[in-house]
Amino acid sequence: MLTIPVYYINLSSRPDRRAFMERQFEHLGIAAERIEAMRMDEVPRALVAWHTTTHSLWRLAEGDLACGLSHQRSWERLLESGAPAALVLEDDVQLAAPVRDFLDPELPARLRADLLKLETFHSPVKLGSASQRVGTTELRELCSSQMGGAAYILTREAARHSLASPLRNQMGIDRFLFGRGGYHLLRSRVLQAIPSPCIQIDKLDAADRVGESNIAVTRAPSAGRPARDLTAVLGLHLDHIARLARLAGRDLPALRGPRIIIPFAGASEAR
Repeated sequence: MLTIPVYYINLSSRPDRRAFMERQFEHLGIAAERIEAMRMDEVPRALVAWHTTTHSLWRLAEGDLACGLSHQRSWERLLESGAPAALVLEDDVQLAAPVRDFLDPELPARLRADLLKLETFHSPVKLGSASQRVGTTELRELCSSQMGGAAYILTREAARHSLASPLRNQMGIDRFLFGRGGYHLLRSRVLQAIPSPCIQIDKLDAADRVGESNIAVTRAPSAGRPARDLTAVLGLHLDHIARLARLAGRDLPALRGPRIIIPFAGASEAR
């Protein structure tokens, strides 16, 4: 059966993570392509320096920048492939069987979606009132920030627009894709999977873990940075207010509705 490409991002220095992901792919019958992750020492020095200035609102360190640039490699690979969409994974993601339902090449067009967020961060989020289904999974529009960029499907158009956006190197990958101030939230059609078929290992309860994650050690903390540009901060807030106004115009119940926590589809049945 024809499926969209599945890319997983992995450093050559982490064969353990590669083995962890490939065991899951074999178990689920998924063919995946490895994308070599960018090392921190490969991040352009000019970009690192820019994030020490007042122009940077999020002050990314080398680890966060390398992560974002690695994702951009997967978007470039999608454009090279000619496929209509791709599933992009980081290498510390636990997969559940329903992820296979999302590999249909016609699915994003059928859902009229630019991005499908297939993971949960276990943080409360607002969701659209309209519901669609893919197999056993419900899909609703993501209407508030839900960080995490470890498992998502994007269309080739979304990849093309993302690579053309100057915001792509100004913030972390999860904010760029799914967060307030990012390029896509409330601007693109972003759907959240409920329950999510993917989750980062460090977000799992101990009973559900089959591996270990040390993703935090790859991200160096930032310190000693100057104050942020207040004009840029104001612009960020005004942009978000404008997006909320557009959301109210098309789906007022979503704006007024409660926040919910997205469960993981592979959580232990005993709980």
